[in-house]
Amino acid sequence: MSKQATPNLLDRVVDYFAPEVAARRMKARTFMAALDGVSWGYESVNGTGPSRNYKPVTRDADGDILSQLGTLRGQSRDLARNHPIAAGAINTNVDRIVGTGLALQPEPDRHVLGWSDERMAEWKAHAQREFSLWSDSLECDLTLAGNFYDRQGLVLRTALESGDSFTILPDGEASARQPYRLRLQIIEADRVGNPGGGRDTAQVAGGIRRNAVGAPEAYHVYDHHPGTVKGLFARRYAGTFIDRVGESGRLRILHHCRFVRPEQSRGVPYLAPIIDLLKQLGRYTQAEVQAAVISAFFTVFVTTENGQTAPVFGAGQVNDPSLSQDLELGPAAIVGLAKGEKIEIADPSRPNTAFDAFVAALIKQIGVALSLPSELLMKQFNASYSASKAALLDAWVYFRSMRVWLARSFCQPVYETWMAEAVALGRIAAPGFFRDPLMRWAYTRANWFGDSMGSINPKDEVAAYLAAVDGRLMTRERAEWELFGTGWDSTLEQKTREQQQLAKRDLLPVAKPGAPAPQDQPAKPADPAKPDPQGS
Repeated sequence: MSKQATPNLLDRVVDYFAPEVAARRMKARTFMAALDGVSWGYESVNGTGPSRNYKPVTRDADGDILSQLGTLRGQSRDLARNHPIAAGAINTNVDRIVGTGLALQPEPDRHVLGWSDERMAEWKAHAQREFSLWSDSLECDLTLAGNFYDRQGLVLRTALESGDSFTILPDGEASARQPYRLRLQIIEADRVGNPGGGRDTAQVAGGIRRNAVGAPEAYHVYDHHPGTVKGLFARRYAGTFIDRVGESGRLRILHHCRFVRPEQSRGVPYLAPIIDLLKQLGRYTQAEVQAAVISAFFTVFVTTENGQTAPVFGAGQVNDPSLSQDLELGPAAIVGLAKGEKIEIADPSRPNTAFDAFVAALIKQIGVALSLPSELLMKQFNASYSASKAALLDAWVYFRSMRVWLARSFCQPVYETWMAEAVALGRIAAPGFFRDPLMRWAYTRANWFGDSMGSINPKDEVAAYLAAVDGRLMTRERAEWELFGTGWDSTLEQKTREQQQLAKRDLLPVAKPGAPAPQDQPAKPADPAKPDPQGS
């Protein structure tokens, strides 16, 4: 039997003034009553599941992010300063993704440029030397705080802590030591905001001004950090717009952000999904440490039958000044008690035996949110070789994607901007660079390699790379970068000199009997004076 809807007071009022509307209302309510208890759609929404009251509001990306971003940044930075797991997670990211820096490996498209292999090798070597002249110098940074490779780590770290970061590309003064004027100026996310600290609008949100189709065209940069303590608080929102691209087509500012939603203006801190969990874990850990410290002090309670307060002894003092004899506990001491008194020892049961297991369970959840296996997050590889290797490989998928992001967001745009200046100054020959966009693209192609992943079993892993190289599945250059974090071209001359010195002193390793000759060496021609062992 189907359920019937009962008219309520509002239904009767509507029926009095608009009977037709009331009839439609009752029909709809009768239909909904018939569906009561029937499962359809998603349980969390249809009212049949345990999460029926869990109904977050749907907003666009900026609606979910911008209003809370200031607080999220402050929380994230505080955890990065004071929480060991948060600090370790960010340090692991910077150490594994950037390390000693992503190194330039120019790879111009020689087919577009019409170059021979020799011409390409010569141009690559010259371009790399010129770029090193700029990138190795502290003068590439506007504040002289570090060179190009140091700045990579800062860009990544501040983007992780704040959600995003910015690099302004101003022109400095050329000098006898530095012919290039390009400079880097890394600024924190807080320095980009709406003019006067005002509300977000359809044109300007999060300090970014967009054109009619939603593409960023300028960023409003405050003259000083809004949270400065240098006596400039009254002018904390004074600033100016910096165009993303100047009139000449040169990049003027870079926005380093990993966008995860369409039409998103600003980034979210790396720790945002687990800020509350990290804070609670920190409080729990601190409480356990305090309990363990208290348990380290031997505390004794003296109880009496008459209910009078017994003297309390601690830190060399007694709460009963009339008592002339001090009582204390010592090794092998015998302490007499009055009639009716007995001793009770305070035992807070610390350290907590369940602490490690509970924290380990939370660490696994934290690691999942941060794309870091718990073994790498806690720097503990207590499992088997295969499990540890799997954890490193899984983390390396994340690290590799972040390297690509950093190269595309920071390294490559900076390199292309520098290349344009180098060609304009005549320090690098690049015919057609400013006339043909395809030629410009061909000249500026590059790879950005970083430190190697490291090795758990070097012998087997080196053998696997050698097999891949011999099987023409991998280049020697890529193998050397991934194994040791060094460029094959950059070490070739040194290897050649070492080989020559070893051969001169007859110190080359002797090949084992029966060992196959390297596949990339021509086979030794047969001696016609000797019979063919195959009898042919």
